[in-house]
Amino acid sequence: MSSEVMESTVEAQPTKVFGTLQALGGLMLVAGGAGIAAGLAGGFNVDKLAPSFLFGMLFWVLLTMGCFGLSLLFHVTRGRWGTPVLRIFESGSNPMMLVYCLILVLVTGIVFKDPLYGTWVHPAAGDMVVLNKKEYLNYNFFLGRLVAYFVILALVGNALATWTKKEIATGDKKYSDKRNNLAAPGICIFILVMTFFITDILMSVDPHWFSTVWGFLFTVGSCLGALALATIITVSQRDKAPFAGKIDKLMMKDFGNLLLMLTMLWGYLSFSQLLIIWSGNLTEFIPFYLKRLRGNFNWLGTAMLLGQFAIPFLLLLSPRLKRSPALLIPAAGLIFLCRFVDMYWHVIPYFRTSLSLYLPDFGFLLAFGGIWFLIFGFGLKQSGALVITAHPYQGNKQLEEAPAHV
Repeated sequence: MSSEVMESTVEAQPTKVFGTLQALGGLMLVAGGAGIAAGLAGGFNVDKLAPSFLFGMLFWVLLTMGCFGLSLLFHVTRGRWGTPVLRIFESGSNPMMLVYCLILVLVTGIVFKDPLYGTWVHPAAGDMVVLNKKEYLNYNFFLGRLVAYFVILALVGNALATWTKKEIATGDKKYSDKRNNLAAPGICIFILVMTFFITDILMSVDPHWFSTVWGFLFTVGSCLGALALATIITVSQRDKAPFAGKIDKLMMKDFGNLLLMLTMLWGYLSFSQLLIIWSGNLTEFIPFYLKRLRGNFNWLGTAMLLGQFAIPFLLLLSPRLKRSPALLIPAAGLIFLCRFVDMYWHVIPYFRTSLSLYLPDFGFLLAFGGIWFLIFGFGLKQSGALVITAHPYQGNKQLEEAPAHV
């Protein structure tokens, strides 16, 4: 590391992002609590509150999953791009966060069991589609699977975080190799966990419909949201310690390229699912899209098409934009905001026939997000926010010269 970089790091003002994140979490928690209270004014109606709870819970749980998946990707590639964002991904998927997410998931499956999963928990006598799935759609087995998913993620994540800290403390490359050896099969495990998780928690709301694309679609979407958040945090704090001197144009271009890749992959998977169902035109599959093309939900679909694919795709094609913080941060912010729209579009039409304003939708989203940011900010502050030497290529002269070719 050059003396100029070290000097800029020492002289830079310390980042206040930890306090900002926790303050944001507190505000969101208060605002969300007010929205939930307004929704409870007429009493605790599980049928009305269930869609709002599922929507709010699922967004933040999938954001945690996305953080976990991207941390695995870094441990496999061990690229330079991951040094300023690894602690962000670890804080977004640390053991405390996984416990929080598991609690939300279990509350969803227990308290809101009947309005969300009643179709298969209490199947109709002649519903052979559901009855033929009874071995898998077994309620106790369902709860056991939900717990198992988070236990698996916690075990893998704890091992990776422990080896990262030991590598930084000792400088021993064997811990880098251990991370790499675990993270490579860990990505396969993660995709399987995501596929089964999203199938259980969301697709089983309508057990008559299924899609083989969903596991990959939600995996990519969750990673896209997590990377957008990490990009906003790191690039906005590039002049503050400990990020000062670490976020250069080459690294911002890496963030932009990763966002572009995930945006293209999300668009490809979304279009593939639509094309397969449209071309098949089978009565058991088309209701999924029919519900989302009626009652003004089609406007959300248009917003997703523009805000989560077309606009980011066109913007992120520009090398200039990816090297400019003033342009990259808004592009990442647009992607992150459209993740809310995407989740709403997937969840709410299962339960409502038209797009309407319902305060608990935003109440649960903000309240759960407030707690998420409080845990996230605390974890980021405790971890130090930055990994200085978490890949084995630090100090490589070719990497130091690479910015000249950006």
